[in-house]
Amino acid sequence: MSQEQEENSMFREVSGCFVEALRRSMRVASEDEDGVPSALSQAELAERADVGRSTLAKYLGGGNDEAPANPDLTIICRLANAVGVPPALLLMRPQDWASLASGMLTFRQAMEDPTFITLASELRSMSSTTSQRVVEAALRIGRMLKIIEDEHEPKVSQEVRDFRRALKTSISTTAATIPFRVDGLATHHLPALLTLCSILGATNAKAIR
Repeated sequence: MSQEQEENSMFREVSGCFVEALRRSMRVASEDEDGVPSALSQAELAERADVGRSTLAKYLGGGNDEAPANPDLTIICRLANAVGVPPALLLMRPQDWASLASGMLTFRQAMEDPTFITLASELRSMSSTTSQRVVEAALRIGRMLKIIEDEHEPKVSQEVRDFRRALKTSISTTAATIPFRVDGLATHHLPALLTLCSILGATNAKAIR
């Protein structure tokens, strides 16, 4: 499969996940008279999000256009706000959700390892959270968890070395997206977040090979 085909395949997958996530959230985005979660109609969502009904119907598959839903970021943010979820959650694929769950379990298990506990304590006291420092910390965690292996090992095939290199890059770029220079995030979040980045990076490494 060519790079263009892979990109198109990912777009269609994410587009489909967006539609399904929005539909699922709509099923419980309102309340009945007894305060029980109930369905939000397309008309109600369109009004909440200030999106045209025909536009929303097209995104949800209600129109005749068979092209994948491709809303711009403004529309995604409006719809996410209207149903009360972070915008990113509307774009997550099943494997992304699975990676989050795996990352949580991995972190809980790792916190029973004295070596990991020592590293976690060191990360919580980091004096600098520049992208470079955060990436270095992510790679340390990836190696400790045995997610990252030596890409220069001579006894493995070139294909394996390429994958290990892609894996390392994916973990690095995932970790670099963490916005530590804003309110709400601090170094005590690092051990858990970087464990998640290692798992997410492993999930997405294939895309950048």
